[in-house]
Amino acid sequence: MRRRQVAAAAVLLLFGLGAVSQARALRLGSVAAPGPGFFPFFLAIAVSLVSAALLVTAVRGTAGPPPHDHGADAAGRLRVAGTLGALAVYAVLLEWLGFRLATFALLLFFFAALERQRWLVALGAAAGTALLMDLVFRQWLGVNLPAGAWGF
Repeated sequence: MRRRQVAAAAVLLLFGLGAVSQARALRLGSVAAPGPGFFPFFLAIAVSLVSAALLVTAVRGTAGPPPHDHGADAAGRLRVAGTLGALAVYAVLLEWLGFRLATFALLLFFFAALERQRWLVALGAAAGTALLMDLVFRQWLGVNLPAGAWGF
């Protein structure tokens, strides 16, 4: 188990350092006027630092008891397959349904079918999260999101 933790942390650290290297090629800008490389650069640094901490912990063997494998049963595999299938359907229908409606449907599936939330909670959480994401990306960040066939 410890060898797997060391290997996983090392691979993650290599990806983080590779991302730092690639992000440095982009213009960073400043905090007041961030460039296209600002977010990727600092995110890659954060990933590298966390993976380095995981690597040190794994090498020193200071991790706690091994975690219980929750995904090994049939229900866990079904949830993973449901998640991947829902994401594939989301990617296919995003342009046609539009960001708001497709995101609402995806989150409703996650909350109601996979997490087994009550319908009222699932509907409210899906609608609120989809609208909040739309507000953040479309209004605050100015990202051009698909409006869908109905312009919604």
